[in-house]
Amino acid sequence: MRQEHHVGYEIKALANLLRRKVLETAGEPEGDDFTEMQAKILGFLCHNQDQEVYQKDIEEAFYIRRSTASRLLKRLEADGFILRQPVSWDARLKRVTTTPKAEALHQEIMERISSVERTLTRDISQQELDQFLATVEKLKRNLM
Repeated sequence: MRQEHHVGYEIKALANLLRRKVLETAGEPEGDDFTEMQAKILGFLCHNQDQEVYQKDIEEAFYIRRSTASRLLKRLEADGFILRQPVSWDARLKRVTTTPKAEALHQEIMERISSVERTLTRDISQQELDQFLATVEKLKRNLM
């Protein structure tokens, strides 16, 4: 019996397997309360340390509402991962920066991601990877 393959289904299945492997490798940082979105925001902040980042930048980067961003940032601040510092030219505006605790966690997460990436691409040639990535770009363009 021939099984029909659907690209969307295969992508979803691969994404599920990848997510499961990442979670299996990573465990739960900071207990069960630490969410995937909090991790993404910390990654964004760590990757943009050379720039001034404000709550609005986070809202735009992740397509989230102001109330959602505010709640996430309050939690990260309460847990000691970020600081929100007022700027001199506007009392309402606060620059968001990471703490050493966040930077240490980010480094740990990046090491775990690298490990999963090595597992994911094992036995796949550079040519195959290049072709796969080119195909993924075409699929994304088709959906835009």
